[in-house]
Amino acid sequence: MLTSRLAAVAAAGALSLTAACTAADAGSSTSTGPVKIGVVVPVTGFLSPLGLGDKAAVEQEVKAINDAGGVLGRKLEVTIKDDKSDVPQSVTEFNQLAADKSYSAILSSSFVSASTAVGPSAKTAKIPIVALGPVSAFADGSNPYAFTGVAVPEVYARAMVDYLAAQKVSSLAIGYTGKDLYGETGNKATVAAAKEAGIDVVLDEPYDQTATDFSALVSKVKAAKPAAFLVWGAGPAPVIISKQFAGSGIPLLMTGAQASQLYVKPAGAAAEGVVMTSSIAVPGRELPAGPLKDLVDAFTGPWAKTNAAYPPQFAFDGATGVQLLKAAIEKAGSTDRAKVRDALESLDVLTPTGRFTFSKTDHAGLDTDAVAIVKVENGDLKTTPYSLQRFGTNLPK
Repeated sequence: MLTSRLAAVAAAGALSLTAACTAADAGSSTSTGPVKIGVVVPVTGFLSPLGLGDKAAVEQEVKAINDAGGVLGRKLEVTIKDDKSDVPQSVTEFNQLAADKSYSAILSSSFVSASTAVGPSAKTAKIPIVALGPVSAFADGSNPYAFTGVAVPEVYARAMVDYLAAQKVSSLAIGYTGKDLYGETGNKATVAAAKEAGIDVVLDEPYDQTATDFSALVSKVKAAKPAAFLVWGAGPAPVIISKQFAGSGIPLLMTGAQASQLYVKPAGAAAEGVVMTSSIAVPGRELPAGPLKDLVDAFTGPWAKTNAAYPPQFAFDGATGVQLLKAAIEKAGSTDRAKVRDALESLDVLTPTGRFTFSKTDHAGLDTDAVAIVKVENGDLKTTPYSLQRFGTNLPK
């Protein structure tokens, strides 16, 4: 089972670090040379669309920071490692970075299962990490070194159910990745939120995210006749599901993992009308003027010049991860790992993806005001009237 595999991988990673880590050398506190952070993301493999967005965003953000004078008057230096969309590989790459005391912090993988697996290693190495994937296991602060820089599935689930309730949707079918924590956690949270809202979940079906044919799932959804169908997953699978589900007459819903042209373009006509949750930054062009829009525009401007497109959700997540670590290092006034960790835990900062207010018992830091509901219209992601109205009263400040 995935849980057993993750536990074994994490335990092995933690043991491999024990000999290299002691309280006396828990972090770099030198005051010269570059400020070093590590990044582990899926640059290759089935989740490469996530990792490539993270990578490009991190590199853009680091350049912008250095052009503006760096961190603590020093250059910010980033080392990016490819975990190949593989949990054991992610743990290996993470451990190699964590064992090097010159690194002050690490951005862990946007692959949720991989980020979850490195949690014990972060604790053993006493190095603060900010996950680029929505890791629910880090949310309660039980691991003092692990934080998440993306709204966790529970927040996305609640935002989606709030929207469905407002639209008076009475029943829901859910398809979710059965071998990845992102889908499993999101599904569980959606079922709980739907029950509380009085929405009947008529189908709750796992699928293999590496498969290429989802006709069996599609047939089950059609037979269940829900008022809407929600897919919890990342990677290529949601694109295939969208194409096979097209013409069903049942509204299709997606999560933030599809909130970009990386889903919209390959899905083509099948994506039209699909509604999904997203980071508040994704519909940034439609945000009202103010501090949040200023931060979004500051990132999207350079991105558009380089990529000739609006940033995907994963790019905003990568930029936010770097900004959180920069803010923590500056607040700590040090690159010492323990001091950076302490600064993270008391951080209150506005980023392009919302205001993070971390605390000892909240290492997630975001709520539903950081989530928008968008809809694919003419090949673009447009803010729904529901979210446009909420922008006037629920916008992060």
